[in-house]
Amino acid sequence: MDSSLPISDPIWQTSFIESPIGMAITDMQTGLYVEANEVYCRWLGRNRDEVIGKTTVDLGIYSNLEDREIILSKLNSEGFVLNFEVPLVTKTGETVTILFSGKIVEGGKYLLSAGQNISALKEKETLANALQKELKISKELFESVFRLNPAAVSLSNAETGRYDDVNEAYCRLVGFDREEIIGRTSHELNIWITKLDRARLLAEVQKKGWSTGMEASLRMKSGEIRHIVSGNTILNHDGRSTLLAILIDITEAKQNKEALEFAVKERTKDLNRILEDLQKTQDQLILSEKMATLGQLVASVAHEINNPLAAISAFSEQLQNRLGDFASRLLEIRNCMGKYSDEDAAGIIQWISELFQAKPKTHSFAETRKIKKNLEALFVSVNIDSPYDLADRIVDLGVSDFILENTNFVVKLKNTPILSIILNELNSLRSIESIRLAVERTSKIVYSLKNYGRMDRGSAKIQINIIDTIETVLTLYQNKMKSGIECIRLYNANPMIMGYPDELIQIWTNLIYNALQAMHFKGKLTIQVEETGTDVEVSIKDDGPGIPLAVQKRIFEPFFTTKEKGEGTGLGLGIVKQSVEERHKGQIQLFSEPGQTVFLVSLPKL
Repeated sequence: MDSSLPISDPIWQTSFIESPIGMAITDMQTGLYVEANEVYCRWLGRNRDEVIGKTTVDLGIYSNLEDREIILSKLNSEGFVLNFEVPLVTKTGETVTILFSGKIVEGGKYLLSAGQNISALKEKETLANALQKELKISKELFESVFRLNPAAVSLSNAETGRYDDVNEAYCRLVGFDREEIIGRTSHELNIWITKLDRARLLAEVQKKGWSTGMEASLRMKSGEIRHIVSGNTILNHDGRSTLLAILIDITEAKQNKEALEFAVKERTKDLNRILEDLQKTQDQLILSEKMATLGQLVASVAHEINNPLAAISAFSEQLQNRLGDFASRLLEIRNCMGKYSDEDAAGIIQWISELFQAKPKTHSFAETRKIKKNLEALFVSVNIDSPYDLADRIVDLGVSDFILENTNFVVKLKNTPILSIILNELNSLRSIESIRLAVERTSKIVYSLKNYGRMDRGSAKIQINIIDTIETVLTLYQNKMKSGIECIRLYNANPMIMGYPDELIQIWTNLIYNALQAMHFKGKLTIQVEETGTDVEVSIKDDGPGIPLAVQKRIFEPFFTTKEKGEGTGLGLGIVKQSVEERHKGQIQLFSEPGQTVFLVSLPKL
């Protein structure tokens, strides 16, 4: 410090430097700091060398320059400033609050400044003020929430149960005036229907400190019962333990809930009845679609059955006529066989037995002509009568190869009608075989028709051979296909699945008949069965014109059809999709382009 200053006494300097409060000396004429102790410099965040020789303006320590002007004004007018709060800015930009005092000394030459950092105190004061304000706001807010709450709210002594305060909504809920409630207990007011409700509430609050969502019933002053749901907590109010209870009246809601539950039960019954009716209607629609398809089959099936029946009738009449002449034939056979020795007769009988067991064999037209000539030449050579007629009959019966391979016996048959008799009997055998095949054919058609006509959607799934169900449908449509359809069966697997046989038959019926219609019953129908790791895949392909893209998008929609009025209901493919995906848990896909359409059905295998 400048030794010329009167305040430069060593003792004073020591106390100046070591003072616990910040002190500084400023030249009043220049405003430059001439001395500052460590505490003062620390306020400003600077060292002594950064402060000495600088003005407050140079250092920029005032956050508000008006504070500097106020201090200078007081110094000029009164010669001192006492306990003036001023915020100062440190070198790092932080703000500290200083309680500043200053006095002009040495005849106005210097300003002796002293102060104390009260930033921490200011923060505490600010916090205290804020807390006080919040407490005031909280109290006012609580009071407002308490009074204006539409729910019923009460404050009661947690120990005695006596009401300290209630809001207007609480009074309306219980039917008592506020003056009738304050200072009394709920037991005295006879509010609770049972003591158990209040005991249950208090037990939960004491256990957890709060409770919520508890339902109970209250009795109003008038005796009317109200249902409430409550929320409760224990808080410290005015220095003692207080129970805060919030009650919400749910009487109407509870009544509405009971009414709604009753209405729901009734509505559920109605819906169940509707569902039953819908199920019946759906079954009727499916049956109608099935019967419509069955109607398309009637003419074809009738024709299919008539053909074998006509054959059976013709062959049976032929056999009847022949058996009616058995006596004369027996005499004719006796006369013929009597001309042979026992050895020759035995040989001829053995030859006849082998002839009747020989499988019929057909030949091409060119081969047939050659065989007839060979037979005719053979018969002429051994003088057998009617050689051309016999050759023609032998070829028709399919035993020409056997006769030509055993010509040694033919020689023995000359000069007798025995060969003609044998061929007549063989013709009877062929008639019987034809009757058997006609019966088998008719039985197969009837069996297929029976399978198709079955309607049992309520039955359980059973093990099914898919190919059997496909063949049932193909049998029914054989008459429609035989004149113009080439049916290719590619059965690369013969898997079993769990399913509904009648529904599978209806699936194949719809898909196969749609394919036949698309081709106008002229073209190639390919049915392929494959097996993957988890599924059985059945593809039904036709070489018709294909399905337009716009139609493909809607083809499985119920009642959507592109057929003429009266030709289809539009239910077929919708029923197919439902049965495949919902009933059999499978998948159906459509792939179509000009000249080809494929329906691919995937079903889970066993």
